[in-house]
Amino acid sequence: MSDPDLKYPTNTATPRGAGRKVRLGIVGCGAIAESAHLPAVLSSPSVELTALSEVSDPRRSYIQRRFGLGPICFDDYHEVLPRVDAVVLALPNALHASVGTEFLSRGIHVLCEKPLATSSHECKQMCETAQAALAVLAVGFVTRFFPSTELTKLVIESGFLGAVQSFDYEFGTDGGWATLSGYNLSRSTSGGGVLVVSGSHFLDRMFYLFGDLDLVSYADDNHGGVEANCVARFEGSLRGHAVQGRITLSKTHRLANRLRIIGETGTLEIGEGQSRSVTYIPTQSGLQHEISMIETARAKSEPDYFSVQLEDFVRAIQTGTSPRIDGEQGSKSVAIGERCYELAAPLEEPWCTATLERLESSVLQAKAAAIDGSYALGSSRG
Repeated sequence: MSDPDLKYPTNTATPRGAGRKVRLGIVGCGAIAESAHLPAVLSSPSVELTALSEVSDPRRSYIQRRFGLGPICFDDYHEVLPRVDAVVLALPNALHASVGTEFLSRGIHVLCEKPLATSSHECKQMCETAQAALAVLAVGFVTRFFPSTELTKLVIESGFLGAVQSFDYEFGTDGGWATLSGYNLSRSTSGGGVLVVSGSHFLDRMFYLFGDLDLVSYADDNHGGVEANCVARFEGSLRGHAVQGRITLSKTHRLANRLRIIGETGTLEIGEGQSRSVTYIPTQSGLQHEISMIETARAKSEPDYFSVQLEDFVRAIQTGTSPRIDGEQGSKSVAIGERCYELAAPLEEPWCTATLERLESSVLQAKAAAIDGSYALGSSRG
């Protein structure tokens, strides 16, 4: 839960007019910028890419060649400041607050990759700076733009499932740590392990779908570094009924990779990446039903959701309204992540502890045998 005394300002950005293209820059040219943000920006009719920055010379040259960019690439993000109205911030997590605050303080709008920052204090600083400068602060939780996310919320709120009793989210991969900079292998640069890297998106959706929940327990395998596996349990109420929740995340093995919501009338399942529909399984039925919005089902192709996210950011800039995920909402997942790490207990790892116990037992037996042998040898000499 977030600190009840922590107040996050809402966006009061000055409208810029819908007819003018927004001059946009990208700060940080890692994998997410190359695969998602740059293609979205270059294909948008609403923005003009006027600057980008990347500290790595080879990486910057590669990006410039691959996308056919002109002389708009810089090694120092300060060169971006006078050339843009807004930026996409795609830096290592630990730099989000310091660099983001510098742009926001100059009235430059920021779409920040998740997580917003590595602490609630930094989130508050960014939100307050955005408000003071009348700048838009949006957070890049792109799965919130999936039609399936809106559909899930609609199904829950409509009472279609009856009273929601519990939810269970699993996401696990056998690896997937690789980033170009390797920032996510250090707590000082990433803010955490699998809870931050993989869990941030669902923590954001959890608050959106179920409201504020209390953290009951959290366990992980950090061993003094970043965790590769974790389990968190939550409880709360939804529409007057108690709800239990569990999140299981892994970077060492594959899991079911889905959200399952259990209600009185049946179960709702949404697979990871299932962006256009949800799956409904009625109680005591051998059937399952795919549910989608009519307009979504009729669409000939699926949109690029990073483009949808970008257009939402531009709309907020041009109209002075809030983006779909603003700084206040983005702060909630950071706050609950902090709470998890505060309550962290060691994750049960019997495959490790049992092996250590066997090794310890073997060492003790060997020592005892050695002592017994020395004693017997000494007795025979006497």
